[in-house]
Amino acid sequence: KEKIEVPTNVLTDIGFSTEEAKSLECYKGKGCEQCGGTGYKGRVALYEVMPVKEEIKELVLKGVSDIEIKKEAVRLGMRTLRYSGLEKVKEELTTIEEVLRVTF
Repeated sequence: KEKIEVPTNVLTDIGFSTEEAKSLECYKGKGCEQCGGTGYKGRVALYEVMPVKEEIKELVLKGVSDIEIKKEAVRLGMRTLRYSGLEKVKEELTTIEEVLRVTF
């Protein structure tokens, strides 16, 4: 991997806090024979889990939109697929490009 510079405003636009964006070191895959020049080897799972709390059950029963259900779930602590990806970027397990590719 090789370090890359990503503007702070780009990092905040995709979901990092301003504090995280200022201190985050970003990388991209350099590529080699083992990875076939892609810069990636193996897989890392991104996952989103929504515990169905009482508030969510109520919204489902009322027939509200999926967008409203997701907003409430996030308010109640659900971690989104994007959040999972950004955590993997901070852990240097994947790249911003890869997270954006699978979460847009």
